[in-house]
Amino acid sequence: MKTSSKISGIILTTIALIGLVISVELCVVYFNANFNAGSNPSFCSINEVIDCDAVSETPFSRFLAIPLSLWGFGFYALLLFILLFPFKKFELFGEFKHPKSYVFTLATFSVIISVIMAYISSFVIQKICILCHILYLVNFLLFLSCLIGDSIIDLYKNAFIDMKNIFSDKRWVVIAAVCALSGIITLVFINIYRPFTPLAPPPPVPVPDNKPEHQYTIGEIGNTLGSKDAKIVIREFTDYECPFCSLSNNMMLKLTSEIEGIRVEHHDFPLSSECNSIVRGSKHKNSCLAAYYARAARKQGKFWDMTTLLFENQLDLSEKNILKLAKTIDLDIEKLKKDAHDPELQKELENDIKKAKIFGITGTPSYIIGIKKYEGMMPYSKFKKKITESL
Repeated sequence: MKTSSKISGIILTTIALIGLVISVELCVVYFNANFNAGSNPSFCSINEVIDCDAVSETPFSRFLAIPLSLWGFGFYALLLFILLFPFKKFELFGEFKHPKSYVFTLATFSVIISVIMAYISSFVIQKICILCHILYLVNFLLFLSCLIGDSIIDLYKNAFIDMKNIFSDKRWVVIAAVCALSGIITLVFINIYRPFTPLAPPPPVPVPDNKPEHQYTIGEIGNTLGSKDAKIVIREFTDYECPFCSLSNNMMLKLTSEIEGIRVEHHDFPLSSECNSIVRGSKHKNSCLAAYYARAARKQGKFWDMTTLLFENQLDLSEKNILKLAKTIDLDIEKLKKDAHDPELQKELENDIKKAKIFGITGTPSYIIGIKKYEGMMPYSKFKKKITESL
């Protein structure tokens, strides 16, 4: 019996550790998907159905305004505490006699939750998170591993008797009350301030059918801005659906108007496997299409005009809306559509991605200033200072 109990304990500890590690990875996926617009799609965002990022961006990825991945981290950390803590050495824990029974009881609840979440994933969200489903399997393995050397009835019975004896001690009643009150207060604050809930994006600004009063008159030919005989060249790598890249575009326009002797070269790095072999999944589903249309607008001498429009309307970069935007800057729509699907532009985009790979770029916005690489957004004052110091 002791041997089977020891083996069971080792197996349970190993499974709980696996669950803890996967929960940490899911936390990374959640925060990148919801708070890091310039990050690459996660490795488990493979296609339209198997997409961890898409699942993480839904409200079902949170419970009481806390990511399920954080709940999972706490759950497996608790299991490891129960399995590894030496209860017998402390008088206060004298009634904690059957740790395995507590793990089994918790595993029962986790299996029920796993079934519910698997149903939501498959039939409500209709997307699969591989890591989540691995955790569901981990929970089933926890449940089954507890049965090594013990029966279901005995496990539940031991847990019930221990809890009854534990709460006959007034000290544990006080401890439980304090813990419950602390938990409730924490949940209230989290639900008020919602630090783990991404802000809802503003609604798309409708584009009027008639030409807007404001006209884009950037007028630069090609994908460069600034001086032809520049002392410093800034190569920017952006994605049209990256919010920080939209800010970066405004910075580049302002920078080249304020500082002489610099040149900005625009390069595309769409965060979508549809046209970018470096990334996995399609975190930004229309970023490739937008890149093609911006390049097509370049053939009509309005690359930067189109680029700026795309960044300003990045919440809706469907082909229908892109063409609607193109009309506002007097582009030849039929020529634009034909050019956007030209294999030549696909090769140009592939060359940009190859350059990004050479520089070791993995996210957007990224910049190469001279020979130095800078990844991520930085305040305009700081960026401008770096340029002026280099000059």
